[in-house]
Amino acid sequence: MALDEAALLAEANRINYRLRSTFFYRKLKEYKTLSFRSKIDALLPVKHLYSWDGWANWGIGEDAFTYIREHDNLELIQAFCHPRLIREHPIIIAYYRNIAALSQKAVKYLVSVDVKKVEIDEDNRYSLTEDQALKLSRLFNEHISLIIDSSIESITEDELYGILLASTGAQIDGSWRNAIGEEAEKVVQRLVVKEAKERNLIAALIPRVGTGIELYNSEKLEEQLGNIERYRGIMLVNYTSILFSSEPDISLIGNQGTTAGVIEVKGGADPAGALERYGAAKKSFEEALRRNPEVQTILVASCLTTQVHTRIQNDSTISSYFNLTEILSENSIQYNQFVQEVFSIIGA
Repeated sequence: MALDEAALLAEANRINYRLRSTFFYRKLKEYKTLSFRSKIDALLPVKHLYSWDGWANWGIGEDAFTYIREHDNLELIQAFCHPRLIREHPIIIAYYRNIAALSQKAVKYLVSVDVKKVEIDEDNRYSLTEDQALKLSRLFNEHISLIIDSSIESITEDELYGILLASTGAQIDGSWRNAIGEEAEKVVQRLVVKEAKERNLIAALIPRVGTGIELYNSEKLEEQLGNIERYRGIMLVNYTSILFSSEPDISLIGNQGTTAGVIEVKGGADPAGALERYGAAKKSFEEALRRNPEVQTILVASCLTTQVHTRIQNDSTISSYFNLTEILSENSIQYNQFVQEVFSIIGA
């Protein structure tokens, strides 16, 4: 293997696994997996209002039902899916699906019910029909009963939640394969926000929905910056702003409303697609320069071949280029150069 090929392969592996780590964390928050337990706990005060007389019709095995019913530390609604409960609280479907170790794709294939939109619907806009609720309950309970039986009636509350987390991890891993480019954008956006926070520059956050503004509150740091995907940008104390979108991925807006800089992030791990990623970034930069010839353009990319590197160095539409793999190391020279350039463009 040629030296250049070996170096590209090593970089591809490094960027792939680094972005995979941040993707898992981001998706865990997006799926709200850690809130499932509290959602079920919130229903325990009304557990007596659910009749389980129809348990056999709901796909629950007799031995599994008896074991959970007589368990000292487990309630029936913690282990089994009641059809009325998921009609009242459709968002709880995600809990039972993961306890059953089923993916959203598997559910759709097995019972022809698409649960994806229901599981993320915090406003309860979608409801289940009687037939859908029964199909889902039977499916989940059949799998959960099998799990309990296979434990030889020894499963614990902690093990139930362990299955839930393992199932979520498998779903995240399955969705990762097509998400490296998106995750690269998200990581760089969060790095820019983190640096703005470190420099005490954040004045407010701009939500993606509506026209309201959230003033930055250091006491709500985890809530606000931990869910940065909810925002389309940040306002800085020097009357400038940083906006997140697509084409370009990041826009640096000056205090007079003009675009002072644009950043394109291309995080593919396949060197064979390097030329295509470069072409997409160049197209975005050309459009930005057409609107404002003075705009500064920054390309952040990974796994670029020697041929593409040469093109970048001779491309007048690209003001600066940074290697994504390198800037993900916070104390690296490239990271420091990148954030310094970003904030100098908007005079921060």
